[in-house]
Amino acid sequence: MRCFIGIPVPPALAATLTANPVPPTARPVPEANLHLTLAFLGERSRSQLEPLLPPLKNALARLPAFTVTLSTLDVFPEPGARIWAAHARREPALLDLHRQIWDLLGQAGIDAEPRQFLPHVTLARAAAPLQAEPAPGPWVLPVNSVMLYESPPDGYYRVLQDWRLKD
Repeated sequence: MRCFIGIPVPPALAATLTANPVPPTARPVPEANLHLTLAFLGERSRSQLEPLLPPLKNALARLPAFTVTLSTLDVFPEPGARIWAAHARREPALLDLHRQIWDLLGQAGIDAEPRQFLPHVTLARAAAPLQAEPAPGPWVLPVNSVMLYESPPDGYYRVLQDWRLKD
């Protein structure tokens, strides 16, 4: 199954973000799918995922909840790209969470992504490059939990695991 680890966007914030217009040629992401990806794991079997679950649960249970600022809605990752997203600030708590997850994944033999971590919430996708004016924020994303998601062919993500952060 194709899977990833991410921060869920709560329904109220998802509704606020999706109430903003998207570029006319872009196809909106369903509200229930909104998240901030921390680690894309690609194709993994259940037997490959099982050993990861206890260490992730233990590590995440020790981390305090925090918030992330979504600063602007804009084309992602650069002008002329095909994604419309809420850009997240690279705040220390978010970067630490990302690093800790990848440290655990690395210990399990999963290679880190070669690209720089550019935190964002994808709101829409387009077939052609987007041209649009940014929409200024800010919006606040509460980070109370981290989820392991499956990305099935039907396009609607399924939560496989939900790890609560320390309150």
